[in-house]
Amino acid sequence: MNTQNIIMVSVILVKLLSSGFLLLFGKSIGRFAKWISLLVSFSSFGLFLVFIPALQNGEIPSVVFDYLPTMGIQFSLKIDWLAFPFLLTEELVTIFAIVYALDYVKTDDRSHTFYALLLMFSAGMSGTTLANDIFLFYFFWELMLIASSILVLNWGESEKRNGVTLKYFIITHLGSLLVLVAFIMIYTQTGVDNFSAIKAGLQANPEQIPLIGSLFLLGFGVKMAVVPFHIWLPDTHSEAPMPVTIMLAAAMLSMGTYGILRFPMSSLSAMQFSMFALPMMIVGVVSEIYGASMALVEKDIKRIIAYSSVSQMGYILYGLGTQTYSGIVGATLHVIYHAIVKALLFCCVGWIIKATGKRDIQALGGMHKKDPLLTVCMVLGGLSIMGVPALAIFNSEWMIFSSGFQTPYTGLAMLEILGSILTTAYILRFIGKIFFTSQDEEFSIQKVPFSIKLATVSLTILTITAGLFPKPLFNYVVNELPLILGGQW
Repeated sequence: MNTQNIIMVSVILVKLLSSGFLLLFGKSIGRFAKWISLLVSFSSFGLFLVFIPALQNGEIPSVVFDYLPTMGIQFSLKIDWLAFPFLLTEELVTIFAIVYALDYVKTDDRSHTFYALLLMFSAGMSGTTLANDIFLFYFFWELMLIASSILVLNWGESEKRNGVTLKYFIITHLGSLLVLVAFIMIYTQTGVDNFSAIKAGLQANPEQIPLIGSLFLLGFGVKMAVVPFHIWLPDTHSEAPMPVTIMLAAAMLSMGTYGILRFPMSSLSAMQFSMFALPMMIVGVVSEIYGASMALVEKDIKRIIAYSSVSQMGYILYGLGTQTYSGIVGATLHVIYHAIVKALLFCCVGWIIKATGKRDIQALGGMHKKDPLLTVCMVLGGLSIMGVPALAIFNSEWMIFSSGFQTPYTGLAMLEILGSILTTAYILRFIGKIFFTSQDEEFSIQKVPFSIKLATVSLTILTITAGLFPKPLFNYVVNELPLILGGQW
């Protein structure tokens, strides 16, 4: 193995080995477990950054190990421009989630297990993104689900955590099984599990494209939590401890988008994929409007931001469905921007809950006087998700909106834009009620741990920076286009 191969394997292995170490020996090292997990997350991110020069030079770093050669099964990893934005998102979100957890998670005789599972959860996402064969992809895909389910089950915030975890596991696993069926159908035809075989298998059997493509879109739609597959999301995001919620909302949801881009959109031509375009756009608009409408009437502040994710995933699915340059680039950018802003909004919600002990929006008010720093962070996060210029999300939203008018479905494009008014409505309700409306019943403010403030302020700065300087990310993301829909742009 050369140095590049070792580094690629290490992006995943450093998390998995550290996770195993913390599970075995974390109890004896106590409070050092959280610092080890933070160091590991920064190390993994640093290893990932090493690949940027190689990608810019036109290289596609990869590594292959034979596993079951008689069955055509390999362990294969690869990073290309399609994987890059998603791996960037996962690595950044992991760092912020662990920073947030430093003072949020009480150090006790099982806190080391919490950090071990966070690293395992992150390794599952990184492995899914780097995998270049069906076997490895599905292994890491399920590792994400197992690690996150254990976290919700053991550190859930109410007595409902058992039922919530069961619903989350069953629904998302059903989506995984749909993807698995598509994989098995392709493997049966080709006898090879490398991703290149997926395209060859579909092109050799075009009559199966409608079925296999539908299985992929339905399975990955469950992970994206678009309507009607969203039913696991509000309860899970609301029940999970905040660091896990941040990873679920800001990183794991993007795995559904990655799956759609990596499989049906990379394996089919634009003409072949066009049969799915209109249904995707319709479901995208429905998800956007439904999620925003539920956020507008919800009272639990954590569920309000959770429903916001359903709405934002609708934007992404709509952009992909347009099959246009601006729609696909805008949707991929939206994955990154949504991760930054949604992590920020959940950090603010966690700050509110820690400071007040309240989650009911009706019981809160006047926070702008009680905590000016939190107010600034929340206002900037809210303005960003509303699509205000000079902040993250405006740039991707602009591209997604414009892509709709490049299709024959102008009515849908107008509905997509009008639906965004609901986003403005629920954010203004959220900020107005909690921060700028007086509260008849006074409540005290508790001291908020430094790590929560650090993660929140850092994400606020990143939100402004990403909005003001979109060019670097745009230049990275646009490189994925030759890998999608036959590369004819």
